[in-house]
Amino acid sequence: MKGVLVLEFLKQCKTCEFNFSGTCAGHGNTYKYGEVITDDTLSCDDWGVDLDYFTEITKNAPWYIREPYQDYKIDYSTFEKLLEADVAGEAIEVNIYDVIREIYGLSLVDLAVLLDVTFGVMYRARSVGTPVKRLKKFSQMLCIPAELFKKVTTHDFEQIQKCKVEFEQSINIEAVLKNTPEWKQELIRQVTNYLHCPIHQAKEIARVDKLNWQMDSNDILNNSEKLLVECVSKAAKKEKQTLTSLEYSLDIATLPHFHATYIKNK
Repeated sequence: MKGVLVLEFLKQCKTCEFNFSGTCAGHGNTYKYGEVITDDTLSCDDWGVDLDYFTEITKNAPWYIREPYQDYKIDYSTFEKLLEADVAGEAIEVNIYDVIREIYGLSLVDLAVLLDVTFGVMYRARSVGTPVKRLKKFSQMLCIPAELFKKVTTHDFEQIQKCKVEFEQSINIEAVLKNTPEWKQELIRQVTNYLHCPIHQAKEIARVDKLNWQMDSNDILNNSEKLLVECVSKAAKKEKQTLTSLEYSLDIATLPHFHATYIKNK
């Protein structure tokens, strides 16, 4: 599972943008403007996150809150509300295919191969929901109740963990994933050409459907993701650069998109 769970969300003077070296510069109901902060564990109705704490929580929030924020699917205000709700133990709605990726360890590429559909079908299923005509097959193949494809929350994670056990007992997943339909062959070719890597590495990297990686990230990468980062990092070193971030995704047509940032080595 990616990310480090934030056990607390500290809306206190110590994490407030209006705390200027121990002096309040806000207009809340705890301290007056210009007043010395004597207890930085207090909060008020004018609290705003400071830069250090913003960096900490956006980096360490649970994946199901952090990733939508990184992908610009939610704004910061929604990020805060979801984080508060999660800390309070409330159920957070999550995309079923993101849950499968995290718990089953299967990307959209893997699922397309497993379910014998094109990547575009899976891309659309994640984007707008599972088509009714495919619901029964997906449910049976993945051993996940059909109702969870309609709505799943963080409170369902334990049940899906049990579904994973049943699924792994019902299929030889490694053997199935060796299948290479035509659309995946083309994807492997494109990955090979773009990264200039050996074909066996491209086959592994082609399993990744999206990755948002940063050099100081706490994310635990799977083997495919690690290999992707390593290949790009290796290429950067040849140019006397260090990879600092990498965004990778596949569009509905299974075309890969890369965006990387680097710093020059001295």
